[in-house]
Amino acid sequence: MIKIGKKYRLKKLKDWFEKDSEEFTVVCFGEHNIVDCVTPDGEKYVFDKNFLINPDKPDEIYADITITKG
Repeated sequence: MIKIGKKYRLKKLKDWFEKDSEEFTVVCFGEHNIVDCVTPDGEKYVFDKNFLINPDKPDEIYADITITKG
């Protein structure tokens, strides 16, 4: 379960370069599974909740989407 005030990493995208060491602190929840997050540097981001690694399911590290290059 994703909780406000906790730190999470983003899920990886298969076959894409990813920076997976960045941790995001959840600030608040929005409509339609949207979460507002902030980095330790103070940068703000908005993600779909499903892109954060859920601590209850630590083996699910890849996002369930397909991106086509080109």
